[in-house]
Amino acid sequence: MNFMNGWTTAKAVNGDIIRVNIVPLKKVQSNLHGQTLVEVTKQVELESGTVLALNLDGKSFYTEFNKLYKLQSNFSI
Repeated sequence: MNFMNGWTTAKAVNGDIIRVNIVPLKKVQSNLHGQTLVEVTKQVELESGTVLALNLDGKSFYTEFNKLYKLQSNFSI
């Protein structure tokens, strides 16, 4: 995957290409010493600032209904 300042590209079936940033989704977990932030999964941040969830495969996401984008190379969580 070609990262440029944290940004990479995603491509749709119809040929649209957008730039995205992979960001972690963190949740609060309780433990004996209080609470800590734990990374649960990854999310996709668009250039507009919109944050979207990755699909279960960890390589694709939807921006709208029936608008599937796939990350350009082998990205794994």
